[in-house]
Amino acid sequence: MNPFGWLLKRRKKNKNKNGNGNGLREEELEAINNMIAVLKEVPLLSSLSSQQIEQMSAKFHLRTYQAGDDIMAAGEVGDEFFLINNGKAEVLRVNETTGEEQFIAALQNFDYFGEGALLNDAPRAATIRAVTNIEVLVLSRQQFQELSENNNIMFVARNAVVADEIVVDAPEENELAEEIVVFLKQAIRTDMLFENSDEEIVQEVAKYFFPREMQEGDVLISEGEKNGSEFFVIAEGTVAVSTEKDGAVAALSQGMCFGGLALLYNAPRNATVIAESNCIVYVMNRASYRYVVVNLAKREDSRHFEFLRSVSLFNGLLQQELCLLDMALVSRTCEPNEQIFEQGEEADNFYIVQKGTCEGTATKENGVTEQFVQAEGSFFGELALLNAEPRNATVVAGEEGCAVLQLSRDDFHQLLGPLQDIMERNAKEYEKPPNMRKLIGDDASKICDLEELVTIGLLGRGAFGKVTLVVDPKTKKSYALKAIKKTQIEELGQSSHIVNEKAVMIRMNNRFLVNLRKTYKDDWRVYFLVDVCLGGELFTILRKKRSFNEQYTQFYAGCVVEAFSYMHGMDIIYRDLKPENLVMDSNGYVKVTDFGFAKEVPKKTYTLCGTPDYLAPEIVTGQGHGKAVDWWCLGVLIYELLSSFPPFFDDEPMGTYRKIIQGKFKFPKYFTPESRDIIARLLRTKPTKRLAVMKGGADNIRNHMWYKGFDWEALRAGETTAPFIPQVKSIDDISNFDQRDKRATLPEQGNPPPTDWDKAF
Repeated sequence: MNPFGWLLKRRKKNKNKNGNGNGLREEELEAINNMIAVLKEVPLLSSLSSQQIEQMSAKFHLRTYQAGDDIMAAGEVGDEFFLINNGKAEVLRVNETTGEEQFIAALQNFDYFGEGALLNDAPRAATIRAVTNIEVLVLSRQQFQELSENNNIMFVARNAVVADEIVVDAPEENELAEEIVVFLKQAIRTDMLFENSDEEIVQEVAKYFFPREMQEGDVLISEGEKNGSEFFVIAEGTVAVSTEKDGAVAALSQGMCFGGLALLYNAPRNATVIAESNCIVYVMNRASYRYVVVNLAKREDSRHFEFLRSVSLFNGLLQQELCLLDMALVSRTCEPNEQIFEQGEEADNFYIVQKGTCEGTATKENGVTEQFVQAEGSFFGELALLNAEPRNATVVAGEEGCAVLQLSRDDFHQLLGPLQDIMERNAKEYEKPPNMRKLIGDDASKICDLEELVTIGLLGRGAFGKVTLVVDPKTKKSYALKAIKKTQIEELGQSSHIVNEKAVMIRMNNRFLVNLRKTYKDDWRVYFLVDVCLGGELFTILRKKRSFNEQYTQFYAGCVVEAFSYMHGMDIIYRDLKPENLVMDSNGYVKVTDFGFAKEVPKKTYTLCGTPDYLAPEIVTGQGHGKAVDWWCLGVLIYELLSSFPPFFDDEPMGTYRKIIQGKFKFPKYFTPESRDIIARLLRTKPTKRLAVMKGGADNIRNHMWYKGFDWEALRAGETTAPFIPQVKSIDDISNFDQRDKRATLPEQGNPPPTDWDKAF
């Protein structure tokens, strides 16, 4: 019997009688709340509402084990999830070297295990053994799937987001009293976007707020509003926050802020905010925020890059290597007269003076003392990157203190290897000619014209148009034809993205990419003719299987590693990895598709774009990003394929971004140590600490213990047998694609839109 199911029924019965939960003792109510809280902490169940969790709680049944019994054994395949009601257990794994069982962790009341079995058949990764007599609550896979199917709780296709283009002209600043600026700075520090921002950003942002008076009953934000771009700080009065689903949610007063998501991109408002009294609010729009954050980041990056370029020891470094060093620099604020290092101590850091001055004192062997000053923009200690010889001077912060950027020898070696080796190399050997293709595809000239293509059926619809399966009657080959409406491109200001997408795709040709074969255009649309993968979207397959085991995940992630390694070799970053953008060919190999956010980036770029669950922290904060974002996305992908949900999932977008910026996530207990390690090494908040960013690049992933025994050469040659082979009957078989969207394409009305950008297409 499930004691919680019985208690829940009693509570429901009493609620029906008198509208409350009376009839349960305090400890019984506490037990129910504790169980619901624990289940909400299970990542797999995190998308369930409280009501759905309650329904699930009632389905558990109670089971007892004696001390010494195995509740589950490593290697066995089970279909049950366990929650400890009373007692203790231990987690044991077999040591591969000695063959002996090894203690991993202790479990007690309300700890859970075995959640992976709710998704699919996979060998248990560890043995769970009762230490005392123990009671466990058990939920079967069948019960879980019945609940999840009825409630449709997961696997909703996700849309990518993109911020407005960066404003070139400076927005108008407002002349605010100093006390108002101080108030605004204190208030916005409470918002996730600003709580860890540099003082310079907060100071600058405060200049772009302007006051607005609101009367009682005025609506500041409407739930569902799609064009919201303003962020609010309350200076006087109170406002009420409500949602259609939950009613009144909160009351906000002086010093509080709201609407922060609008500063990132154009997202529908998730609540209504109404003035409860006459109010004064200070408002800033997205354009001003983006202008401040991006331009400050650009200015700082440019300064750092020039500092590094001026260091003679770095003359042999390539531009992309200097960019890595720039990202590895760590900011340090020094108090007045604070010692930075002392003469004679081992050298381990290189320094750039960012603000203020540093004062040095060097005592020679003959006893003569020399003094010098390092001013803003100068650097010192560069020999520390070459060797560990003792410092030849003592350096302290000036009378006003200083801010320095420092780079450790260890970080330098991890990124680029020993500096001595770099100094001795011939830099020209590292300058590879771009891999340019003469034609979009080797067979482009043989492919028929647009009007000759035979349409078979719909493969999918996107924001700008649809993708259909077409067959060339001349070559008898099938392709995917992506048709994009010019009117929608114009309305959303995406013309530069479309032109850039073609420019990027025309350069690439790789087994692990959906390659461009030809482009067309007519009065109403532009068209991409690309490789077709008739196995369907990986997202659809994941939705059916709910999650993949390690063999599947290693293979699919391996395909992505090869795709990114190729793209990064051409200085192209992708920026929108997710299961929805991976398609499977008839051999079971997955390919990266949809290059709308791909961009050639030799240094850094600052556009906010991607899918919220997969955004890297440096994209969210607007500090500039490069190739490292793709390796972050790979870490998210591996996690999601193994578990069915992303690591930073939250009910609210800003909650997701907070977790991303902080790098906070939990591993399901069924993840193996090897999978945890590779994910953790990819999901580092500092870009230069990510596994494939450091010296060795993608080989660091290929050589990781998670891929032990994996044949990368066979994968690249297409000789590895995929873990899953889709059923594809012919070149025109579209059965692996969801075709629920049966909307007919209506003929265009009026005159075609006037465009000039399509000349570059």
